[in-house]
Amino acid sequence: MFNTKLRLQNLLLLLAASLTLFIAGCDKDDEGTEQELITKVIVHLTGTGGSTFNEEFEAEDPDGDGVWNTIPSLDIPANTTFNVHIHVYDGDEEIDAEIEEESNEHLFVYTVSGANLTVSDLNTDSNGEPFGIDSKWTTASVSNGTVRIQLIHEPTDKNALDPGGDADFDVTFPVKIQ
Repeated sequence: MFNTKLRLQNLLLLLAASLTLFIAGCDKDDEGTEQELITKVIVHLTGTGGSTFNEEFEAEDPDGDGVWNTIPSLDIPANTTFNVHIHVYDGDEEIDAEIEEESNEHLFVYTVSGANLTVSDLNTDSNGEPFGIDSKWTTASVSNGTVRIQLIHEPTDKNALDPGGDADFDVTFPVKIQ
């Protein structure tokens, strides 16, 4: 009886230790780097070529669970080109610099639907592969649609339509080109 009780206690301790290691491992990538909790994404558009447009649009996911509580509409002028930078936050801390340091392991993916909007000129990582925290957006005529922005962690092919990897964040903004 004592032996069976001791075995059960050892089994429970082993199970608890395994569960603790599993949960702790979920917060790190394949190289053991601590993963961030993305709570805010800001799209900063600055007009070029004489445009004075300079706006930030902030999506919020306060608990970092991937359910965006606040997603504003990107109301932007037609027939305009913008320099765009994506600001990423973990709580109140902007983590752009960390993401840029690990640009070889990240890719910003933009998917436009319905809107007369073209995303181009993604900046590159140290290997000359697309990275995309900075890009150029060009609008055409008045339209409505969406732009989906994803930050992919450890993409398997940065030039593929489906780059593989895991999404650190995935948010779809409504777009109104006016």
